[in-house]
Amino acid sequence: MHVTLAADAEFAMPLAVTLASLSHSQSEEIEVTVFHDDLAPATIARIEAGLGGRLAVRWHRVDPAQVAGAHYSTFLTRASLFRLLLPRLLPDLDRVLYLDCDIVVTASLRPLWETDLDGALLGAVRDAGSPFPAGPLGTDWRGLGLDPATPYFNTGMLLIPLEEWRRQEVSERALSLLRRRQPRWGDQDGLNAVVDGRWVELPRRWNLQSPDALGTGLAWALWREDVELALRDPAVVHYTDRDKPWMAGCEHPLAQHWYRALEGSDWSGWRPRHPRRRRLARIAAGARALPLRYSRTAP
Repeated sequence: MHVTLAADAEFAMPLAVTLASLSHSQSEEIEVTVFHDDLAPATIARIEAGLGGRLAVRWHRVDPAQVAGAHYSTFLTRASLFRLLLPRLLPDLDRVLYLDCDIVVTASLRPLWETDLDGALLGAVRDAGSPFPAGPLGTDWRGLGLDPATPYFNTGMLLIPLEEWRRQEVSERALSLLRRRQPRWGDQDGLNAVVDGRWVELPRRWNLQSPDALGTGLAWALWREDVELALRDPAVVHYTDRDKPWMAGCEHPLAQHWYRALEGSDWSGWRPRHPRRRRLARIAAGARALPLRYSRTAP
């Protein structure tokens, strides 16, 4: 089983937490490759130190020129495009499991890994916010040539048959689209447009997204039993909204899974500072730095 992730310096700690969760939830040895473009050696060393030798990770620096000119969502970073390079970056593999870095793994991934894709271009879970291209959180389905009612997947967890991607030139076509257009959800839109329905829809426990946990997604109306099963036995918890567990004031109902994994990393004990306290601390520091221009004299 080979798992791959992509990250930049901004996501160093969340990456460490995802890897820690992976190392503690699997009972078998797995291969992990992390693709990045700017992680410092000291940061990599700290992430590996937190794993305690339980997980062997290969680090691969990606030349950003490989995705130059390709659009990515303003909610993400350029590293989100690296998943499109996997067939090229992993030439010796024919299957890989991709995970985002705002994910916590809580159960064995073996059943997911063994899913029969039967010639499909990937296995994924419907997007909780926009399970169809049309809708308030959907994309420019007309511009992308998508049927407005076709199933639309989330790219935070992807089971990818790399050899099939190479044959169908999935990566090249998605990058070409993203260099011509600027769709709302970046590479997620690009992949949905290129794959165009040729994918296997997986149970929600393999990518339990924030709207599922918060009760704000359409999945509750469309696939209630699947959501309830996923909440009782999640395998991959994906913090998809902007309210991330590492942000101060996060009220995500499944944040405890992230903090449990955090304690297994080198960031154990870390907690976010409250935004108001940070502002007050900056104001106080600035006041202390002001020159003393006035003095009181005795009356």
